Amino acid sequence: MKFPILHLSLLLLCCAACGGKKEEAAVVTTTKTTNDRVFGIARIEPEDGITDLVAGTSGKVLSVLIDENQSIKQGQTLITVDQSVEKSQLLQAKSKIGPQTAAITTQRANVETLKINLRNAQTILQRNTALFNGKALTKEELDNSQFEVDRYQKEIAEAEAKVVEANSKIDEIKTDIAYFETVLGQKKVLAPMGGKILKVNVKAGEYVQNDLKIAEFAPDGALVAKTEVDEIFADRIQLGQKALLLSQTSGDTIAQGTVYFAADYLKAKSLFKDQSTEQEDRRIREVHIKIEAGAKPLIGSRVDCIILLK
Repeated sequence: MKFPILHLSLLLLCCAACGGKKEEAAVVTTTKTTNDRVFGIARIEPEDGITDLVAGTSGKVLSVLIDENQSIKQGQTLITVDQSVEKSQLLQAKSKIGPQTAAITTQRANVETLKINLRNAQTILQRNTALFNGKALTKEELDNSQFEVDRYQKEIAEAEAKVVEANSKIDEIKTDIAYFETVLGQKKVLAPMGGKILKVNVKAGEYVQNDLKIAEFAPDGALVAKTEVDEIFADRIQLGQKALLLSQTSGDTIAQGTVYFAADYLKAKSLFKDQSTEQEDRRIREVHIKIEAGAKPLIGSRVDCIILLK
């Protein structure tokens, strides 16, 4: 669809556009088209915004597996980072499992041996107690029998404590293994969701830290046009109103959409404010237009927008 360039230019010069100056806006209200349209400038963005993907790990980048403008899927590997240290730590932890398991087996066997010795000592004590009661055994011999029982009971308690300690150590080793496996897995930076890579910020051979931004990313989903409507027109915007998006160079309609968000408050200009010190005499209402499926205006581009009030 073509929108007459001369007509659009006249309207834009009249500054019904979002953020227009007070005296210029007054001119627009005298034109016929302001009864059913509001003109503005919009910026194209993903509905969920442009986000930064961070490394989430540290080390030397071995490979970068993404390019700018590339579409990616959730879970896809973005970069790989040197794993040599983590692999060594994992192998070292795994090497401790065998010896520690053998130690546990030995300690358990020792406990069983001591229990057998204890039962024998208890049998001897019972026999010697009967002999002592029959005046056939001295008190010293009976005490020796009791000493043997006490000794084996003490040794069994110590051996069982060593089994518990050995089991605790093997649990620690397994925890270390799980940790190093997790760290190793993090050395492959994966896409958190599907979308498109807009810019790649790392190269193979560089070093990354956990919070380093490795890429700019646009999540899958609808595109939106974000615009700002001058306060004198702000109360005329309603959800569900249709909108046209036009190329600023050709005047062609490049997409259509629907207003799905209109802020409940007025604020200072932000989208198209060129300087932080720029003075303003009006406030604006932020408006988002969801672009109809199939249209693919360039992300980050500025377009003319026409919100149809009727």
